[in-house]
Amino acid sequence: MRFRGQIDEVRVYSYDGWGQDLQTLATRKTISDILIEKRVNGYEIEKLRAFYLHEHAPPQIRKEYQDFIKAEREFTAFREKLPTVMVMEEMPTPRPTHLLLRGQYDKPGERVEADVPVELPRLPADAQRNRLGLARWLVDSANPLTARVIANRTWQLHFGTGIVKTAEDFGRQGEWPSHPELLDWLADEFKSGWDVKRLHRTIVTSATYRQSSAVPNSTDPDNRLLSRGPRLRLSAEMVRDQALYSSGLLVEQLGGPSVKPLQPAGLWSELTGGDDYQAGSGSELVRRSLYTFWKRTIPPPTLSAFDASSREACVVRESRTNTPLQALALLNEPTFVSAAQGLAERVMREESAPTERIESAMQHVVGRQPMAQELKILVTALDRSRGHGASELAAYAMVCSTILNLDEAVTQQ
Repeated sequence: MRFRGQIDEVRVYSYDGWGQDLQTLATRKTISDILIEKRVNGYEIEKLRAFYLHEHAPPQIRKEYQDFIKAEREFTAFREKLPTVMVMEEMPTPRPTHLLLRGQYDKPGERVEADVPVELPRLPADAQRNRLGLARWLVDSANPLTARVIANRTWQLHFGTGIVKTAEDFGRQGEWPSHPELLDWLADEFKSGWDVKRLHRTIVTSATYRQSSAVPNSTDPDNRLLSRGPRLRLSAEMVRDQALYSSGLLVEQLGGPSVKPLQPAGLWSELTGGDDYQAGSGSELVRRSLYTFWKRTIPPPTLSAFDASSREACVVRESRTNTPLQALALLNEPTFVSAAQGLAERVMREESAPTERIESAMQHVVGRQPMAQELKILVTALDRSRGHGASELAAYAMVCSTILNLDEAVTQQ
């Protein structure tokens, strides 16, 4: 049916993204008139402004506006990917806290206030009785405890046993320091700048640490008198990282999300009944063990073989054992196989003669040249591997695997 009549105030829009809002605004006057008369609210003004910039602004302005919208969307997408964590906030008015009679929550006893143990320096009178006040008190120069704990754990890292053997207990039931004045001095040195790297350097460059680890006599079997240098198997994380580092494969990038190195298939699904472990790829497989994804109650099996904590509870003193399973892991676990191949490729690039390559591999792994008898054994092993028809790289990889499996390669001495 043909249209008969007249149409007044017709406006045609090529952009239909604003829906009902633009239909309402279409009954108004020009944009400038509307803004002058203030006949629209802030939301409508933004709609008009966006419509103008999108459809009727000069070409250069429209392009800049579209670039702005694109950048804004990218920023929003990036922000939504950022991990978030829950944080605690102090209550405006702290709720009362009481001692519980016989531990029963429905039988409150004497009311108590937030404070620190009376045996230690007091909180300043103007200090806040909250987590911020406690954090400042922990690193206050008048508080000896924090520096002593850190100095003792650093000593434990290098010597296997802390100056206070019970590193997890500095209280009345803990063991007395074997060298109280040494612990005091280390703590005072550490408090002078709270420089952790300087504390490590002080210990490892000391005459005590640089002694031979050979046992001079049987009067000090536990080395509590520091009659020799330390001799202990590296921690689980250090064993893995040392092998990757000597091979040149270790990625030393700082920070970033957790990664998932290789581990046996089916382990997660068997223990949890849920989805199985999905290993990463590329550089994720050779990052430092610090960044390894850790599922509670299912620690990485290779690290568990070397006595890594399950992390079901806080542990500051790990046990150290020596088992055949550790040797099997060093020979067969994919990470160590890759490390042996990487080390073989490295020495083949660096040297040309077989003996020089073996000497270079020993230098990278244990920090010394092989003795004559050791070199003879390793050269024989190389010839035997070549005789099996393997490639040159595979033959050197077998020799490098043998070197990485040496007791000296996983022992600090």
